[in-house]
Amino acid sequence: MGKAGATVVLPLHLQNEVIHPEGGIHAGFGGPGADREPFMAAAQAVLHCSRRAGVPIVYIRMAFQPGGIDLPENCELYRTVKHNEVMREGSWGVEFMAGLEPKQPADQVISHNRVNAFFGTNLENTLGSLKCADVVLFGVATHSVVEHTARHAADMGLSVTIVEDACSAYPRERHEASLAAIDNLVTRVTADNLNFKNDAD
Repeated sequence: MGKAGATVVLPLHLQNEVIHPEGGIHAGFGGPGADREPFMAAAQAVLHCSRRAGVPIVYIRMAFQPGGIDLPENCELYRTVKHNEVMREGSWGVEFMAGLEPKQPADQVISHNRVNAFFGTNLENTLGSLKCADVVLFGVATHSVVEHTARHAADMGLSVTIVEDACSAYPRERHEASLAAIDNLVTRVTADNLNFKNDAD
């Protein structure tokens, strides 16, 4: 990965609201009956591989203020989130899914309240402080936070890798279409062929 600088892993929205069967956001899996096990196994494998290789992990979590006072109402997505009070700061929904949560003191967490993980956050500065040249993205949903964040990272000049089996969108065609749309901006891998070489070492 990359020619100079460090690799940083960005897990996106590994939260109860979007992954747990009882969560209120169904963009990743379509509802409580979906089979989440393949995604969970791939996501856990990426986290395990990252920690074993000593690669920094910066978790991205979405959280909104009560009443959605920090959300505009310019699109259906934001209006729906605001009306249903999902991903509210302090709620069960914003907590990390068991088995995918931060575990080490070095794990960082950045909160955001838009689709793009860079918007209105200190993510760019955080990556700069880590001398990041390559980012590895995975999470939910593929066509939302994963794609938007990947495009922004590519525009910053970072090399972007997406672990495709550790991403999910519903319906599945949306996942595939999103990855196809950014195929010329990113490198696509699966969890079992992810190979870290942190060039800062």
